[in-house]
Amino acid sequence: MIELLKLWVTSITIAVFFITAVEMILPDNSMKKYAKFVLGLLLIVVIIKPIIKIFDKDFNISAYSGKVTSYMETGTSKANIKKYKDSNILNTAENFKKNLENQCITNLEETYPENKYNADIDVVYDSKNGVFNINTIGIGVIDPGVKRINNIEIDSKSVSTSKKDVIEGAKGNKIKNLISSKFKISNNIITVYKSNS
Repeated sequence: MIELLKLWVTSITIAVFFITAVEMILPDNSMKKYAKFVLGLLLIVVIIKPIIKIFDKDFNISAYSGKVTSYMETGTSKANIKKYKDSNILNTAENFKKNLENQCITNLEETYPENKYNADIDVVYDSKNGVFNINTIGIGVIDPGVKRINNIEIDSKSVSTSKKDVIEGAKGNKIKNLISSKFKISNNIITVYKSNS
């Protein structure tokens, strides 16, 4: 038992000297904190390995690391990674869309405060190039007048009146030019229309 305790203390001492030497030669940059984290995990493993041996005589860190490696090489982990990647892309696209819409509204209200605005942006992820592309931008200029009726229901038949009144001319062009210059996009994908809400 004394021999095992001596071996344990010796391995902890060697690990501490090793960690100290590595920390001394690490450059002061953003990678240093990650290296310290890994070295700390190494020290924890060295400290708790004999304690785990007391409870589990067949404990072998190589076997556990082999199981982790085999899991990573199977299709299960690849499918999970793809699922999380797709979910992340979808969430990023939605957040990008909302932030861009809010930024458009803020820019328009600061530049042209006489009106209120809505923004509807269609964003698509280009997996080949790994970028998000803006397909269309719809800017609604809120009309404070009479509200447009969107759906009319007569004898349980619905009639849609969702066609938007596009604003052309100087007013539409100045809004298009502002959005185009702020976000470095083409005027062709921007539509300005009257909105009532």
